Amino acid sequence: MSKWKSPWELRNPNFYEDPRGGLFEVLRFKDDEVPGVGQIYTFSIAPGMRRGDHYHKKKEEWFTCVSGTAIVLLSSDDGKCEAIELSATKPGVIYSAPGTSHALVNEKSEPAVIVSYGSKQHDPDDPDTFANEAYPGWTGAS
Repeated sequence: MSKWKSPWELRNPNFYEDPRGGLFEVLRFKDDEVPGVGQIYTFSIAPGMRRGDHYHKKKEEWFTCVSGTAIVLLSSDDGKCEAIELSATKPGVIYSAPGTSHALVNEKSEPAVIVSYGSKQHDPDDPDTFANEAYPGWTGAS
């Protein structure tokens, strides 16, 4: 397990910008004690859509938004819930510990693009993905 706080944590990395554009370091594996045997992947969330609503028993995940805006819904097994907005213009990295139900929602009119790291590679024979609604009763930020 990493030194990130369970069941979840938000960190705001430094954002560097100059006339060429912007840069932020999503994860520094050694400095942040992130296990380096997983996979990095990206996915999009269409306007008005919700993805996820599951948890993992073994896998840790980190999420950041690189285009658009997304709301990350999180629920711990003791009933704690939180909704955290991520956007490309205000960088943040969300950590989701094993057992934390999570979903990502796009309430905006343009797609949201997420880059994620999972501490374990996806195995179709052992998907470690269990359906569970994240933040039950959440009705939206708007």
